[in-house]
Amino acid sequence: MKKFFFYTFLILAIGLFFLLSCARTDCLYDVVASVTAADTSLPAGSILCYGRQYANAVTDDTLSDYLGLGGYPEFKSKIEDLAVFSTLQGEYCELAVMRLYRSSDAADGALFLERRIQAAGRALRLGGKEGHADTAYVRTYGNIVALYMMPDNAAAEKKVKAAL
Repeated sequence: MKKFFFYTFLILAIGLFFLLSCARTDCLYDVVASVTAADTSLPAGSILCYGRQYANAVTDDTLSDYLGLGGYPEFKSKIEDLAVFSTLQGEYCELAVMRLYRSSDAADGALFLERRIQAAGRALRLGGKEGHADTAYVRTYGNIVALYMMPDNAAAEKKVKAAL
């Protein structure tokens, strides 16, 4: 009887372990925080969030300024979750991960993030600062769109994909 309870407990524990280890991250803040915290070479930065899961989310105006939504403000209603890491000290870096309600809106999300790369590049050139806008790119994973403007974009992308 003791063996039965022992093996039952062991099977339940292993099942719970696999269930929790395979669970997807619901919060993009956690994804961005895990990617940026793992890289000790990054300068200090902050993570801004937008979406219904965040009590301290940025305002609609801040989101509009960040994405350049002046001509298409309705796009805000298509964003389920957004987390952005950016640095203002030293080398400028930025990592943005946006989850949309529908994957059919991913092309629009990618367009806004491409425009963000262009705007950041212009601002860096005008400010005489260096940054990673020249090597930046945007990737789409279903209904998730990510902007990589990091010292090592490939490593950041690998970590983001693993965390999604």
